[in-house]
Parts: sequence; structure tokens; C-alpha cells
Amino acid sequence: MQLGLEPYILGVISALLAMLFFAVTNIFYKKMSESISVMDIMFTRMWVSLPVAYLFAVAASGSITFTIPVESLFPLIFSMVIGIVIGDAMYFYSQERIGVARAFPIAMSYPLLVYFLAALFLDEPVIPQRVLGALIVVTGVILIARAKQNETANSSRWSERDLRLGLILSFLVLICWASSDVIFQYGLGGVPPAEANFYRMLAASLLLVPVFLFSLRGERVLPTKHATAVALAIGIVGLGLSLVVYSYAIKLIGATVTSLIVASAPMLTAPLSAIYLNEDVNRQVVVGTVLTIIGVLMVVIIL
Repeated sequence: MQLGLEPYILGVISALLAMLFFAVTNIFYKKMSESISVMDIMFTRMWVSLPVAYLFAVAASGSITFTIPVESLFPLIFSMVIGIVIGDAMYFYSQERIGVARAFPIAMSYPLLVYFLAALFLDEPVIPQRVLGALIVVTGVILIARAKQNETANSSRWSERDLRLGLILSFLVLICWASSDVIFQYGLGGVPPAEANFYRMLAASLLLVPVFLFSLRGERVLPTKHATAVALAIGIVGLGLSLVVYSYAIKLIGATVTSLIVASAPMLTAPLSAIYLNEDVNRQVVVGTVLTIIGVLMVVIIL
């Protein structure tokens, strides 16, 4: 996709905003992890984000009714289901089994697969500087994640079978996220990003209804009204606004650059975790952050 300077810059800004929203809201989610379950976070953030997606689509289209080509619906909806619904759920489950220090670096290697799939199926040019930058980003993210070895301590309460399942799921997450981004870019061809984002959100919201009803079986404890209200507020930013700017980023600069910028979120979550969650930030985190910034600059600024 040949872009002028202005659309490219707008796309990069959109991707940076998506990364910022993702990083900040994950800090808040982690801080309230004891008061609300992962599944309830998924439900609340999806349903509260649907009206946000609709309002942006109305503003972009200039009409309260809008359509997109039928042939684009399947790739757009499929990318949402495998990326946000299935991929995110598997990541949270994997994280519980093997810890953030293992699950996160494996899953966040997905931009490398995005680059390969985009080059293979979308004829995206392979630029050596961008490939090297992608490798540096992934290396930086791994260094940041591996610096938190103590987070794997909880994995001792799981059996060897559970640990193996966690590793398998983390690699499946990598595949789901990468495939989702590439399929999303394909589905966006000739489709406005705001309208496309709404139909993706609508399909995912409807899909989660039976999942939510099924989760009510047994003795599951629902979150308090306060926890639910906070989760809804965070969800507006974490998924509602995030997916809007993410859609524009994919449309303007493609899945490869967008995924690499979003995957660099640990360079923000590390210092934020130190400030708000009292987590340690050691030399390894600092080195990983510097490498991540260098790698992102190499990907974004092609000399």
C-alpha cells in the first residue's frame, strides 16, 4: 500500500494511541484482578465498547445507518473472533498456567508472524531494516517480560499437564493474533475502518452472550457493582477507543507496523507497573525498554 506522508503519520499516531490505551488499561486491570475475573473483564469491556464503536461509525459515515460490502463481513468478523475473543481468552488462560514471564514474550512475538503472513498473502514488501527492527522489538519485549521471574511462582500449583497446556496455548495465541491482524487488513480493503470496527464489535458482542449465560452455571461469584462500574469505565478506553484507533492504524499503515508498535507496550507497562503496582524495574527492564524503542523507530522510520 503506497501512502503519502500525512496518512502514514496518522496511521503511526493511531497505532501509538492503541498501544497507549492497551498499556494503561492493562495496568488498571491488573490492579483490580482480585475483585473481578478475567471472563467478566472480557464481557464488560466488549459490551460497553459496542456503543462507542457505533458512535464513531455514525460520525465517520455521517449517517445513523451504514453498510459495508457483504464479502467483507466474513474476514472482518472472523478476524475479531479469533483475535479478540479466542486469542485473548487463551492468553489469559495461558498466563494463569505459566505466568506472565513465559506467556507474554511468546505471545508478543506475533509481529514476526504477521510480517511473514503479510508478505506471503498480501504482497507486503520485505524491508531488511524493518525485519531487523522487528527482531529488536521482540528481543526488547522478551527482556522486559523475563525480568519478572517471580510471577511464575504461582505455576507450581499446576500439574505438569497444565504447564504444558499453558505453553501450547501461548503459541496458539501467537498464531491467533497474527492471523487476526492479517485477515483484518485483508477485510479492510475498500471498507471504512470505523464502520468495519462496529460490525466486528457487534458480532463479538453477540457471540459472548451465550458464553456469559453458560458461565453463570454453578456457583460463580459475580463482581461487585463497584468493580463492574470500574471495569466498564476502563473498557471504554481499553477496547472501545483502542479498537477504533487500531482499525485506522491497520487501514493506513498495515498489520505489520501496527502489530509491532502495539507489541511494544511493555516499554510503557514496565515503568507504570513500578509507579502504580510497586513492581521492580531492574537493569534488564531498562535495557529491554531501550531496545524496544530503537526497534520501533527502525520499523516506523525507513531511511
